[in-house]
Amino acid sequence: MVPAPASATIAIVEDDPIVRNSLGSLIRSFGYRISLFACAEDFLASPPDGVGCLISDITMPGMSGLELQVAVKVRMPKMPVLLLTAFPDPRIRDRAMASGARMFLEKPVDPDDLHAILHRILEDSDKT
Repeated sequence: MVPAPASATIAIVEDDPIVRNSLGSLIRSFGYRISLFACAEDFLASPPDGVGCLISDITMPGMSGLELQVAVKVRMPKMPVLLLTAFPDPRIRDRAMASGARMFLEKPVDPDDLHAILHRILEDSDKT
């Protein structure tokens, strides 16, 4: 069963405020609650309750999205992580997927694809 949008929160970690707010608005339009973070360290310092999925940029000052993914897997092993990048690199993609990322997407993300991916990720995580 897919969580009702009102009960699922998507956490977004993105250092670019324009991208962070745009992505947040898009995901909110799907019916999900959102929590926005400017950096990985802020998310790890106070992860919100009820997060159904974490979406993070890969390239950020300080802790990278790949480093965040590793930290999240240690602290919250069932948290699905979706990584985004404007600079796709097959080696980084392979590393991310080998470390447990549920999806690795290139910016800009197609809204319909993102909606379907979030739906599937939340549905899959609800089964575990």
